[in-house]
Amino acid sequence: MVPHPIFRPGVRPRLPRPGPWLGLLPLLLATGLLATGCGPETAASSTSTQEVQREVRELMTAVTPLKATALPVEKNSWHKQRKATLERMRTLGKEYGLEALRIYREEPPALPEVRIGLLDVAAHCAPAETSPLLVQLTTVFGEDILVRTKATEFLGECAPAQAVELLEPILHNRYDGRTYPPEERLLEAYVAGCEHEKHDPVPLLCTIATDVNRPQDVRHLATRTLARFDAPQSRQALQALMVESSGNGYIRRVAAQSLQQLLPKEEFCAYVLGVQQHEADPEYIGFLESVLTTSCR
Repeated sequence: MVPHPIFRPGVRPRLPRPGPWLGLLPLLLATGLLATGCGPETAASSTSTQEVQREVRELMTAVTPLKATALPVEKNSWHKQRKATLERMRTLGKEYGLEALRIYREEPPALPEVRIGLLDVAAHCAPAETSPLLVQLTTVFGEDILVRTKATEFLGECAPAQAVELLEPILHNRYDGRTYPPEERLLEAYVAGCEHEKHDPVPLLCTIATDVNRPQDVRHLATRTLARFDAPQSRQALQALMVESSGNGYIRRVAAQSLQQLLPKEEFCAYVLGVQQHEADPEYIGFLESVLTTSCR
């Protein structure tokens, strides 16, 4: 057998010549352009972090109020830009919420409006990480009341289970306005949490609506909200409110409007007519007459 020429004694084998890309290998490895498992990810992560930081800083600028001397057209433009910025950033990733939360905690801006903007994005983009802070702001005195009130709202929207658990006992027990945000805002957050969690808010709404010792604004809100939850207890509470003798004529009107949304037309009209026949207040009689004329005749 004759050996292959490249294995003959004295014959130097010819190896393939390196392609032009081979000379670029050290450069590609050094710059990370050749995949090594972490180089491109690290570069992309760094760019993403810078983008997140830039966006959150732009958010802070967008929610910073204008001077009181600004023209109405400037204020209108600012409100539109603020609304659009918040709506867009609420839909972004978790990293935006974490960055907003970090700034609120580590570099809190002086203006409450800016702190609210940071809380807004943090609550919507990173609710699990932000909810402990929202609970703290709702229950602990110290932060600006405007910030605490919005934190309660965000709690109901973004951490509904915590909102129901936290706010139900507060609203059931004696409310202390020195400790908590306004009671009507607590109630709104509680109802929002109940709707999300499929938790029945009717018992508490009825308790508040029929409690003559509660602030009237809170009673009015509870009475109006009952129109969204059809249940025997809702109907009974609204019927009782229509004949309440506390002197609050407004809540009687709100109760009639809410009850109209729950009862069948014939049943509602029959009940209104019966109340009108036994009513002594001329103004309320006139209101019931307008209801009968508009809805029943």
